[in-house]
Amino acid sequence: MNRTATISDSPAPAHAIGGGKDAVKSARQRAYDGLRAGILRGDFPPGEFIEEASATKATGVSRTPVREALSRLAAEGFLVLHPRRGAMVKPISTNELFDLYDVRLMVESHAIRRICRDKQPIPQLLFDLCDEHEEIADGDHLAFADLNHRFHETVVAAAGNAVLCQVFENLRANLTRVAMLSFQLGVPRVREGTSHRSIAEALAAYDEAKALSLTQEHLSSMPRVVASLSDFGQSK
Repeated sequence: MNRTATISDSPAPAHAIGGGKDAVKSARQRAYDGLRAGILRGDFPPGEFIEEASATKATGVSRTPVREALSRLAAEGFLVLHPRRGAMVKPISTNELFDLYDVRLMVESHAIRRICRDKQPIPQLLFDLCDEHEEIADGDHLAFADLNHRFHETVVAAAGNAVLCQVFENLRANLTRVAMLSFQLGVPRVREGTSHRSIAEALAAYDEAKALSLTQEHLSSMPRVVASLSDFGQSK
């Protein structure tokens, strides 16, 4: 039976709703950042409903920005909106997670082949993101997950295929949730900054075989995450 999830009355971590930058963020963005972080941290388990009143209190904004944030999160695939019942954190079955891994590997592998075979320009942003990744404090899992997605998103974009980019963007919510699950489950992983830099260097050399091998190795933790779950919020 679905329950209604509430946010803890304790202050949210700085990285969850913007920290010192709150003053320059809109109420809509503060609500979005806080609720998204709560979902990714597991404060709102899959299948549970986010209580609007508690979300309003925890994010420090009015109900209208909270509703807008809930609608945005639903559009991105984090939530399912039910008329007269509210916003439920979207459950993900293990079968869906295995399918997600397959699609992600296909998208990124195709992007790498196109980059190397067409000698597409390699954006400096890839190396900048590696630097950022290596500077993140241990334990800041949400920052790790977000930077991880930005790196892979940049690789896909470098292939120069707008439709491929849109396919990858549609995977964002579930990929970020899987990344956070890997931290919570303690799945062994390589240091992303180091592994990302190796991928970026292989791409810069247009070494297709090496870039594909490194990417497959880098993504190998995803099946291990799925294997660690009997289910993430619903039956198979």
